Amino acid sequence: MGVDITATSNFCVYYVMLNYWKTILKNHPSIGFVTHGDIFSTDVKEFPMYPLANIYVEDATMTPKTMTYRITLTLADKVKLINVDSISNTNKQIIPYEGIDDLDDIYSNTIGIINDVLAFSYQFDRFEIGEIKCVPFIDEFDNGLAGWVTSFDVIVPNDCWNQCTFNLLG
Repeated sequence: MGVDITATSNFCVYYVMLNYWKTILKNHPSIGFVTHGDIFSTDVKEFPMYPLANIYVEDATMTPKTMTYRITLTLADKVKLINVDSISNTNKQIIPYEGIDDLDDIYSNTIGIINDVLAFSYQFDRFEIGEIKCVPFIDEFDNGLAGWVTSFDVIVPNDCWNQCTFNLLG
């Protein structure tokens, strides 16, 4: 399952834009599951594969020369307690993190994945990525998830503007 990013790809088409992001997220080795659409309508309690990535196209703005998609990318993982691996009486090793969750690890890993995905996308000249804003979250979805919500604009040439093939005057 590849993404057509040739010179003939038309990124102003919604499906092309959506499929590009879904494909690179699915191909990232650290992502366990990819969804798209409103994250609150995703039943994240049912997915055993984490981290979870969700891509959402918030809106699109058109001019005769460009189309700008507002994208929200959410990367989330289940927060877990860090436990001692060995309970043997002869284990003299002290693990200072016992009873502490892995929240900082999740923040570190998920923002690293976001960085990978966006750095990969910067190499293509078919679109530009605007300012990127990342906001950490925990328990936003009432299911023990934590991670980052990232918002950014994707600006593409509006190759669709002059392609109306219908006589709309009747």
